[in-house]
Amino acid sequence: MTAPLLITATALALLAGPLGCFVVWRRMAYFGDGLAHSALLGVAIGLIVGMSHQIGMILIAIIFAITLIWLRAQSLLATDTLLGILAHAALSLGILAMALLGVEDAEVHDYLLGSLDSVNADVLVYVVLGCGLSLGILMRLWPGLLLMTSSEELAHAEGVPVRVYEFLLMLLLGVLVAAAVQIVGILLITSLLIIPASAARLFAQSPEAMAIGGSLIAGLCMLAGLPVASAMAVPLGPTIVALTVALFVLLLAGRLLVDRLKPAG
Repeated sequence: MTAPLLITATALALLAGPLGCFVVWRRMAYFGDGLAHSALLGVAIGLIVGMSHQIGMILIAIIFAITLIWLRAQSLLATDTLLGILAHAALSLGILAMALLGVEDAEVHDYLLGSLDSVNADVLVYVVLGCGLSLGILMRLWPGLLLMTSSEELAHAEGVPVRVYEFLLMLLLGVLVAAAVQIVGILLITSLLIIPASAARLFAQSPEAMAIGGSLIAGLCMLAGLPVASAMAVPLGPTIVALTVALFVLLLAGRLLVDRLKPAG
């Protein structure tokens, strides 16, 4: 297990915890899936234009978010329907573009499910800078995002630019997708957001505790998944997600046991 892998996993976990909380609170799992599915198109655009894959994925994430916000404002279709259309359209176009570019199936497979061999020093720079900057922005927006999550009307009354904050939250999710895609894989990135945050929610007493708990759980499972995937020669993304699910089940069982042992009344 190399230093770039350890540093990358730690940076991703620190950002995934608090971002995952908002995905859970605001019920944005479908958006996370759609954004992740669009990542392959970003990779293809990066190859065509000659820029880094991460920048290509972030650009596609911005286009995806703007398109969704505009279509939702037209009030013609439900949000989940729009997300389904956009997600599958982007994924299909991405797969077709990669095929036309002559990218080998094995490389596409690595993007879909993650790969131990995909993280190097160059990727590390993008991941650490992207996650660090995103975490700083998220902490700056934290009070307004919490207020917006509890009540958009109250947030408007307090002067919070709700639509701007909503777009920035989507953009931060796009940065996480771009940073995590080569480790966790396009098909499983949303799991890195919702499962650790949901597990932390079982025992957290405050939003901040849930965010910190989500980061710790994500980090623990990612760091444990690296040697397990390497030793068993299995895809990295599914290994990390399987460990995360196992930990969630254990914490859920513990919470149910605690509730049963509580005295009545």
